Amino acid sequence: MKKHFYTLLFLGLTLFACQKDEVGPMIGEKIIAPEITTPSSGSTIEITALNLTDTVKVKWKKADYGVTTSVSYFLQADSATKQFAHPVSIGSSNSDELSIVMTDLNKKLLDQLHLPANKSSVIELRLGASINNLDTVISQVIKMTITPFKEIVEPPTIPEPVRLWVPGGYQGYKPASAPKLTAIDDGKFEGYIYFNSGTDLKFTSAPDWDHINYGYASDGKLTTDGQAGSMSVDKAGVYKIEANISDLTYKITHISTWGMVGTATPGSWDASTPLTYDASKDVWTKTINLVAGALKFRANDGWDINFGPAASAELEGELVQTNDAINITESGNYTVTISLSKANQPYKYTYTVRKN
Repeated sequence: MKKHFYTLLFLGLTLFACQKDEVGPMIGEKIIAPEITTPSSGSTIEITALNLTDTVKVKWKKADYGVTTSVSYFLQADSATKQFAHPVSIGSSNSDELSIVMTDLNKKLLDQLHLPANKSSVIELRLGASINNLDTVISQVIKMTITPFKEIVEPPTIPEPVRLWVPGGYQGYKPASAPKLTAIDDGKFEGYIYFNSGTDLKFTSAPDWDHINYGYASDGKLTTDGQAGSMSVDKAGVYKIEANISDLTYKITHISTWGMVGTATPGSWDASTPLTYDASKDVWTKTINLVAGALKFRANDGWDINFGPAASAELEGELVQTNDAINITESGNYTVTISLSKANQPYKYTYTVRKN
């Protein structure tokens, strides 16, 4: 009977010893939570293109479990207003610090916390500690201001064209060798073109068919449909061509005559003295006797299209829309020439009045 009792006692003591070993370290009654020391509460981090490869360190005072054992730490973040309802894991460590590459931190801020890019936001950090995922304690929360970075890619700027090419049947539909219209305002173009034969025309934004080309939508209206038909003129001659690519409109005016008008001319202000068009030089010219007085130019013996000098005292210069006239100071025989081609820079209509 005694032998049986001692056997049971031995087995009990052995079992108690085994159970004690499996429990692990004895945790103190009061566990002291870790404390984040770096960064300090209220600090600021701005992530930029220049520091994406830098490393930021978070440091802390270790938790005190009352025993010497390995403690695991995990760092969490959340927006300041969310009270860690859905915290984001920043990283983990078994020491008293955690190094985070800015690129990785930036990605978590943008993709998981959904913070606005390139704008400052207030976030909260907290540090957790545990032993074998048990006895977890959490540090006090610190707040900090942080600015995630996202590169802003500007859409390519497409410059407004300063010319429009006018290919057509009259020149074999070859944009590279076609006459051009010149920009006179935002989206507005004009020019004077001589059609000797073949009356169809279109507009292109480059000297080829690979960019935007404008065709006929309806009378006075353009379309950017590359398969659309062409505009057309009634007969050979010189035409003023106007196009507005902003509101997709066009206007074609036949210029039956360009003439001189003013007190220096035979018809004074009552009737135009016609100039002769020289297709080989793309100019209008006339040799004529003038008297001292005023001289201007107008189309079709009317005032809808008329030009005067940029400087009235000059006998050679730029033609512009103005009420002023060229001042002829001396009577005599003159050769008068106007050029409306704007073929080359600086894209000006010009005139010369030369005494013979």
